[in-house]
Amino acid sequence: MQTSLFKKSAVLIEKNPLHCMLYQDVLDANGFDVYAAKSAMDGLIKIKETQQDLVVINTEIAEESFVEKLISKIKAERSSNFMPIVGLSVYDSECKKNIANALDIFLTKPISIDKLVQSIFAYIESRVNGS
Repeated sequence: MQTSLFKKSAVLIEKNPLHCMLYQDVLDANGFDVYAAKSAMDGLIKIKETQQDLVVINTEIAEESFVEKLISKIKAERSSNFMPIVGLSVYDSECKKNIANALDIFLTKPISIDKLVQSIFAYIESRVNGS
């Protein structure tokens, strides 16, 4: 488990309430103060209003072109290269090639909780260390 003295902030955009609770609990246990967005637009507004350390998106929230535009807008708003944008999908990266390429991290469901946490912290560490 990765914890620190200071909570990091995260926006979670997930349409399945059960998955939302699970990811929220996991992220919270790993040092994130999680804002569970009610919609994609709600999540984007939160990202615009306050600096975030992480964004997690279920890529099945809407049609592919909408998700691609949402990711583009989030990237335009992000104030740090250390803020990973994580995409979660039931489809593999070949099926979601355009979306997967636009994300910092792309994971296919079902997702191991360990893999989710390790992927996030490995990305942040690689960016901090300049890799």
